[in-house]
Amino acid sequence: MEKINLEIFKSVILGLIQGLTEFFPVSSSGHLVIFPYFFNWNEPSIFFAVTLHLATLIALLTVLYRDAWRIIRIFFAGIFIKKYRTDSNFKLALYIILAIIPAAAAGYLFNDLIESLFSKPIFAAFFLIITALILILFEFIGKKNEHRFMEKTGSLKKINWASALVVGIGQAVAILPGISRSGVTISSARIFGIKREEAVRFSFLISIPVILGSFVFEMAKGLKNPGISANNDINAIIGVIIGFIAAYLSGLFAVKFLLRFSAKRNLNIFAIYCVLISAIFFIVYFIRK
Repeated sequence: MEKINLEIFKSVILGLIQGLTEFFPVSSSGHLVIFPYFFNWNEPSIFFAVTLHLATLIALLTVLYRDAWRIIRIFFAGIFIKKYRTDSNFKLALYIILAIIPAAAAGYLFNDLIESLFSKPIFAAFFLIITALILILFEFIGKKNEHRFMEKTGSLKKINWASALVVGIGQAVAILPGISRSGVTISSARIFGIKREEAVRFSFLISIPVILGSFVFEMAKGLKNPGISANNDINAIIGVIIGFIAAYLSGLFAVKFLLRFSAKRNLNIFAIYCVLISAIFFIVYFIRK
């Protein structure tokens, strides 16, 4: 019974971490490396990781399914019917495709290197500091560019080919543990002067195919090594269900909260959080040494 309670506790914590940090600009990969280090937990099974990714994907689609469906519908209509190609949603679909190409290429080319970094929490802690610097510096530049563009044109800057490509490159860099995918993609859009709310929404939209791709990739690995055996399948199944619920609910909260929060405030508070978590890690790391 004590073992089951521990597994439930671990599943809840890891599910909450995945759901919140997948969308908050604080790096889910970094947290899922650092927090097990804090508690001396074993790395979660591939099957469990797949489940958490599925939960966060469903949470995101729960909020943005209308946007996603409209973009998909207009995109496929535009392939066959010329008049739809001038629609803003058709162009947005093309920008999303462009933005996900660098991350897909980086994941394919550097998969072994990235997996080796995930086994070393100190790298995740270091990259969290990089995430904090990106959030603060890019927001400072972005705010100036936003005001400059507004004064010059009287309108708001929109996502275009150049900004979509830079956001995509940022997303590719974010495969490193501790580099926040949402943080880098939002910040990369901000440096062009794109309004913060639009940058956040674009970041969420491009994360749908990225999370889906990660889910499929991990599912393929999970079929070979699901991490559930005859001796622990009940505990594992309970943990998977609990983790899924925790990740879905926390992910749902994170998406809704960040969409509202970004309309009024910058994301520097998350940069401060990244620095604090990194500092705590280094304190624990040197104490244990």
